[in-house]
Amino acid sequence: MQKLIFAGWVLASIAISLFLFLLTPVSGVPNRVEVEIVPGSGFGDIAAMLAEKGVVRSKINFLIYGGLTGSAHLLKPGNYSLNSASSTPAILGVIVRGPRIDVAVTIPEGATLKDIEALLYRAGVVPLGVLGKVAVFELAKEYEFLRGATRLEGFLFPDTYRFFKNSDTNTVVKKMLDNFEAKAWPLLGECKVQSEKCKELNFFEVLTAASLLEKEVVSYRDRQLVTGILYKRLNVGVGLNVDATIAYAKCGGAFVTCDDPRVYRKDLEFQSPYNTYLYKGLPPGPIGNPGLEAIEAALNPVQSDYFYYLSDPKTGRTIYSKTLDEHNDNRARYLGV
Repeated sequence: MQKLIFAGWVLASIAISLFLFLLTPVSGVPNRVEVEIVPGSGFGDIAAMLAEKGVVRSKINFLIYGGLTGSAHLLKPGNYSLNSASSTPAILGVIVRGPRIDVAVTIPEGATLKDIEALLYRAGVVPLGVLGKVAVFELAKEYEFLRGATRLEGFLFPDTYRFFKNSDTNTVVKKMLDNFEAKAWPLLGECKVQSEKCKELNFFEVLTAASLLEKEVVSYRDRQLVTGILYKRLNVGVGLNVDATIAYAKCGGAFVTCDDPRVYRKDLEFQSPYNTYLYKGLPPGPIGNPGLEAIEAALNPVQSDYFYYLSDPKTGRTIYSKTLDEHNDNRARYLGV
C-alpha cells in the first residue's frame, strides 16, 4: 500500500512538474509574433493557434490553465503582438486585458522631425517634445549610419506606419530607423567608399542634399537637374541660395505648424547656419526626412549648362537659368521679386 502511495506521489509530482514546465516561455530570446483573434473564436481554437504559432508550449496546458483560473471566457478578440519569451500565464493575461489600440500614421516625404512629432502626437502615439530628446549616441550603437550624428533629422524614413497609442518613444523611433536601414541605407551606404555616385560627398552630405530636393522640386528629372546645379555651385564655392533652408530655419524646423513658411526678401538676411544665402556650402544637416526618390536623385545628378533655378508657384514648374541676369528676370516674372 505504501508503495502504491509513493508511486502515486511520484507520478503526481512528475505531472505537476511537467504542467509547470509547459507554462514556461517557449523561448528565452524575445521574439514578437503577430496574432489575430477574430470575434467568435472558441477557447480551443485560440489555444491551438497560439501553440501552432509558437507562442505557448502546449495547447492542452493553455486550456487547463485557462479553465483553472476562470479566464477561458474572458479572452478578447483583436490584433496582438505577443512575445514568445513570455509565459503562458502572461500571454493569457495579455489577451484577457484586450488588444492595445493601434493607429496608422503616414509620414509624408520631406516632413521634418518636428512635423513627424506633431503627427504622432495628434494620433496619440507620443507626447510633444520627446523625439528631440532621444539619445542618438545610444542608438548609434545599433545603427551604423547614426555614428557621429547628433540629431535624428533625415533618418526618420517617410512611410505609413502602424503604432500603438502611448508607445515607448524608442520603439517608435527604431521602427522608422529600421525602415531607413532597409530602404535608404543600401543606397547611401555606397558613400562609405569612394564611388562614382558619391564623388567627393559623404553619405550624410548626400542625405542633406536629398532633403533640399524634397522641398524644392517635385519631378525626378528636375531633381536630377537641380542636384547637378547644387553640386556645381558647391564645386565653384558659391552659395546654394536654397529658399527651403531659410524656411526651415525661420520656422524652427516645423513646416506643418509654421504660420508662414514662405520666404520673403527680408528673410534672405535671417541669421542661421541653415541660411544658404548667407553661408556657403550645404547646411549643417538635413532640413527634413527625404524619400527614396529624392535620395536616388541626389546620387544621380544630371549635368547641364544651368546655374540657377526657381519654381513657378502657380504651376510648380521648375524654371532654369544660365546667367544671373536671366535668373533675376525669371524671379521678377514668376515670383514678383
